[in-house]
Formats: sequence, structure tokens, C-alpha cells
Amino acid sequence: MPVIAAIVGAVFTGVIYWMLWGGGMEYLRDSLASRGQQKHREKLQQRRAEAETEARRVALRTLPETRDGAVALMCLVASERGEPTSEQRDMIRSEMKVILEYGADLEERLALAQHAVSRAPSRTMAMLDLRDLMRPHLTVAEFGELFAMLRRVAALHGGPTQGQESLIAEAERTLPPHR
Repeated sequence: MPVIAAIVGAVFTGVIYWMLWGGGMEYLRDSLASRGQQKHREKLQQRRAEAETEARRVALRTLPETRDGAVALMCLVASERGEPTSEQRDMIRSEMKVILEYGADLEERLALAQHAVSRAPSRTMAMLDLRDLMRPHLTVAEFGELFAMLRRVAALHGGPTQGQESLIAEAERTLPPHR
């Protein structure tokens, strides 16, 4: 038993000497500081990612009219197949002229909608952002026209793809009109 006490005492004395004169305090301080810095860096990275996501969503949230939201949805459906083709863009322009009654500012509004859609972090977030723009202002008949436009854009190039069909179905679930 006295041998064990002597060993424990020697270890304890060695630790105390190391802490006081051997740099142990600096080691502990640096170790704790690096852990705190790592946590701080992780928090900053998380905040930065959240801020980038929010910044990407601003473009859709700031569309000025419900018509612009409809154009953004058509662009979203067209881009679900890949890069929108000239035929898809022409179809969207046609819908903008005939159904949405755009005039001279058609090209600017199309560019605005395409930019807003390209900035969206995901199609689900795009739907949620467009819901607040469109839902309070459109009637049931206008929603019917909107989904007819989306289906016409998707029907180009041999019919809608599975991705386009699921996007339109998601839009129907996400954007139902107020009744």
C-alpha cells in the first residue's frame, strides 16, 4: 500500500510541477482556446450558409407582380428539363403576350424571372417563395389558367418529363388558391 501511495504522490507532484513550471498551463489554455475557435468557426460557417441561402431567395421574393410569378413558374418548368431551349422561351413569350398581356417590357420581365429562378436554392424553396406572391391574388379560374400554361410549356419536345410532371404536381399542392 505505501508503494501505491508513493507512485500516486510522485505522479501528482509531477503534474503540479509541469503545470506550474513546465508549460502545462499554456498547453491547457491553448488547447481550450483552439476548441473555442473551432466552435466559433463552425458557427460562422453555418451563419454564412444561412445568409447565402436567404440572399439567393430574395430574387423570387421581390418579384413585383403575380404575373411575374407565373413567368417564373414557367421558367422553372422549362429549366427542369435542362437548359431552356429557344422553343420553350418562345412558348413562354407567347404565353406572356396572350394570357398575361405583357407589352413592351416582356423581355425585361422574362429576364427578371429567369434570373430569379436561377438563383433559387431549390425548386421547393422557389414554390414557397412564389406561394406568398401568388396565392392571395389569384382566383380559382386564374390558377387553372396558370397550370394550363405550365402544362403547355412542359408539353414541348415530346411531352413532359417525369421531373416536369412532379414539379407541376408539387406546384398544385403548394400553390392552391384561397377559397
